[in-house]
Amino acid sequence: MTSVVIGVGNEFRRDDGVGPAVARAVAASGVHAEISDGDPVRLMEAWDGAAVVVIVDAVLCTDAIPGHWHRTTLPHTVPAASSHGLGVPEAVELAEALDRRPERLVIYAVEVADISFGTGLTPAVAAVVAPLTASVLAEFPENTRSARDLGHSRRRAAGAKFAQGRPPERRERRP
Repeated sequence: MTSVVIGVGNEFRRDDGVGPAVARAVAASGVHAEISDGDPVRLMEAWDGAAVVVIVDAVLCTDAIPGHWHRTTLPHTVPAASSHGLGVPEAVELAEALDRRPERLVIYAVEVADISFGTGLTPAVAAVVAPLTASVLAEFPENTRSARDLGHSRRRAAGAKFAQGRPPERRERRP
């Protein structure tokens, strides 16, 4: 595996499901994608062996603009306002200490408004899934179809299986 997209979030916490939604859309285009709950050790396991890693996560911001996203790469600052208690910032810090950071790490942090219990993204966050997916796919120009093809593929694949007939892997919290 040379690249992976990791959608961080909990689909049962409304807008916190934006990472998994993008991971599913990316997987439909043929790029390896996984879904993670954001645990630092499991994030490191998910990106193990990948040279290029793109993470999509929900962030809580003061005066948030739901659906607005931020893109950052290391060594720049990692967003510290994840919607999880521990997550991406701690995973990056731990990976640095253990010399297990990917060669290239890109983080998309999506501002969210509602992380209450329930399913379904709010309209403002749902509206950015397609353009955010196109931006994530642009990180892998050699492995994906063009962004122009994304809309056609999405319509054709509606209700279909994910890339290679299986959904992105989901890393669950283990007891």
